[in-house]
Amino acid sequence: MWVIWTDRNKIIHGNKNKDATALALHATTYMNNYIKATSTQDPIATLSPHSAVNHLNTAATSTNSAAFKTRPTEGIPWKPPSLHKLKLNVDAAVNTVDKILGVGAIVRDHDGQVVAALSKPIQGCFRSDEMEAKALFHALNWITQLDLEIDYVETDALRVSSAINHASSDLSAFSDLILDVRCLLSFFPGIVVSHVKRNANQAAHGLAKYALGLDVDTCWRGEIPTPIFSVVVNDC
Repeated sequence: MWVIWTDRNKIIHGNKNKDATALALHATTYMNNYIKATSTQDPIATLSPHSAVNHLNTAATSTNSAAFKTRPTEGIPWKPPSLHKLKLNVDAAVNTVDKILGVGAIVRDHDGQVVAALSKPIQGCFRSDEMEAKALFHALNWITQLDLEIDYVETDALRVSSAINHASSDLSAFSDLILDVRCLLSFFPGIVVSHVKRNANQAAHGLAKYALGLDVDTCWRGEIPTPIFSVVVNDC
């Protein structure tokens, strides 16, 4: 169903539809790859669609049971926005050895469905607060290029959200970045920027970490990014 839904969204955005055979092959291949990646036993070479579904259901039950036992009790999980609204989650990760900043951004609707997502590598080394501010700047710049109307922004960087919501400035590089972010936010009337715990920002965090291994930007439209598939499903 997810493969069909993704193909429908691509058609809406002007792409050509795939035939039923191609969709079935893609779904079976994707499910096989998921099972191989999550199985603690020996990899399964091939699975028919029917047996793959049965295996996936069993694996999902085991995974959910383990997650329930290990899930932190502190922090509020990600919550979808109001009806017909869009929420942007942003995070940053860093590779201090190679001096690479990873930017992760994901836009979801009131049903928790992924509208767009981004993993963006940036060369350079920055302070932690500057890193988070840069991530938000690049995420908002990406959103303006997609012409999406964002209503909410969430970040787990407390200093960034506080600086945006409280009018103050100095001569630091961080304040310059916040000023740039405010300029981009002006394109979204009524937008709300909030601070959340890491527990509610796992999808963006996963995309930021994934970006550290990329050479170029990677974007997704109307589909769940493979690196954070389980995170998005759990959030929903």
